[in-house]
Amino acid sequence: MAKAKRRSSASGDETKAKIVDATLQTLQDQGIVGASARAIARTGDFNQALIFYHFGSVDEAIVAAIGELSRRRLERYRTPLLEVDNLTDLISVARELYQNDRASGEITILAQAFAGASRDDEMGPAMFDHIADWNSLIEEVVRKTIAASPMGTSSLAAAVPVREIAIAISALFLGIELLGQLDPGRANTDQMFTSITAMAQLAESMLKAGIEGIAQ
Repeated sequence: MAKAKRRSSASGDETKAKIVDATLQTLQDQGIVGASARAIARTGDFNQALIFYHFGSVDEAIVAAIGELSRRRLERYRTPLLEVDNLTDLISVARELYQNDRASGEITILAQAFAGASRDDEMGPAMFDHIADWNSLIEEVVRKTIAASPMGTSSLAAAVPVREIAIAISALFLGIELLGQLDPGRANTDQMFTSITAMAQLAESMLKAGIEGIAQ
């Protein structure tokens, strides 16, 4: 009996994973408007009733799919981000993440999902919960960056609003990702990363000079 239950559970997990993958593919191919139960089922070659059995609704399936996509992206970039100890390198990793998202089509998926969530009082907060995981990781990176900077040994470090900075960085990156959808040539988006990198380098130089000045 226990073995039967384990097999049943494994089968259910496999079905849910299949629905999640089909939902992501449908969002990429047909957008949020085309992400109906029928379209998702057709993409994954399964009965659309399974979506409602395992997730309750198409919206819940989309939220679960974005959660899985977020988990995969976090898994790929957690180590590179945690190796960062300065603003310039942080922007470099963000640029790489953006380029990979663009090449894989994940930008399209995120843009479509957030477009749908922005008009739904339940879907929106659920989608934001997945962003919170990124905010926590960026907050950890910002703390490490501050600690490794000239400011890290000064009394100014404690006054830095780390959490707010992390949220601002996440929001900026998400905005750039969504802007990329509206910029066919991607030239403006690429230039934006170049400009942000230059600003980060300038900020680091000014910070170093300021701290050295206080020390003197």
